Amino acid sequence: MLQDLTNRSLRPLSEQEQTVGVVLLEDAWNLILSQRPSAADRIADAAFKALVVQVQCAVVLRVLRNPEGKLEEQIDDYRYRLDSATSTGALYLTDAELALLGAGDGESDGAWTVNGSRKPVVGWWETPDRWVPST
Repeated sequence: MLQDLTNRSLRPLSEQEQTVGVVLLEDAWNLILSQRPSAADRIADAAFKALVVQVQCAVVLRVLRNPEGKLEEQIDDYRYRLDSATSTGALYLTDAELALLGAGDGESDGAWTVNGSRKPVVGWWETPDRWVPST
C-alpha cells in the first residue's frame, strides 16, 4: 500500500512522510468504513479494492502535500488562509470519493427511492376529498 502512495505522490516520499503515510492509510480505511460500511464486504472484489486504494491514497496525499493546511497565500503584505478541513491535519472524503465508493453497493444515499414496479392506480376524484378507484 505504501508503494501505491509513493507512485501517486509524483515525488519520492521522505522517511517521515512514509512513516506517517502508513498510519494515515489505515486511518483513511477506517474513515471509509465509517462512511461506507459495505466496503468491508466488497473489498474482496479486485476492481473495488483498486478503487479503495485510489481513494485512500488521495485522502492521505491531501495531508502530505499540504501539511500546513494552507488554502490561500499572498505575497504583498503577506497573508495566508488555512483550509478548515486540512488545517487540523484531518482526513476527509470528498463527495465525489463517497459517490465512487457507494456506487453499486445497493444502498441509497438519497432521501427516497422511486419504486417503478407498482401498478398504476386508476380512478377519479369524485369530490376534492374522495378518491374513487376504477373496478
